[in-house]
Amino acid sequence: MSLLERPVGGFLDDLASAAPTPGGGSAAALAAAAGAALVALVARLSERQAGEAAARVRDRADGLRRTLAGLIATDARAFDAVMAAYRRPRGTEDEKSRRREAVQTALSHAAEVPLQVSALAVAVLQAAADLAESANPNAVSDLGVAAALAAAGVEGARLNVFINVKSIGDAPAAARLRGEADRLSGAARTIREQVLLAVERRLGT
Repeated sequence: MSLLERPVGGFLDDLASAAPTPGGGSAAALAAAAGAALVALVARLSERQAGEAAARVRDRADGLRRTLAGLIATDARAFDAVMAAYRRPRGTEDEKSRRREAVQTALSHAAEVPLQVSALAVAVLQAAADLAESANPNAVSDLGVAAALAAAGVEGARLNVFINVKSIGDAPAAARLRGEADRLSGAARTIREQVLLAVERRLGT
């Protein structure tokens, strides 16, 4: 059974277990996917007043949700591949060399997956921002929750990029991955603040 087919309670049990996957990367993707789902919800509830603009946000959010949902399992598989690479034999010099190469390849992929999650989560935040002023007033709090979840997805993904690049031997590649993760995190903070300010203003707080 895939992670997406697991009941919510079962998935949370998996997260809480001592098994290496699913872990924080999958949780970050889940948070961002939930944020996208809430943006789509608010867009659907806002189509009467916002028309085509809300419909466009709805379609974007639905697409982001589907992609992010798929990355929940992709992240787990990427880390499983890292663990498998570390378990490769290293009895001979050739085996050691092949193991090092496999580990580096797996770590690079394991860092790229959360970076993709982060970029998609920023897109979720932008979709929320595009809807903030025209959202159905009865659902504007849901838009704030969406922004909070997407921002959590970005930051969680950033931390997973950092833990994986820590062991990457290619210093320029590691620096590129860290830099991109930081850039996306900064963009997320800015957009999240914009959305939450708009939501709180519309809530009268």
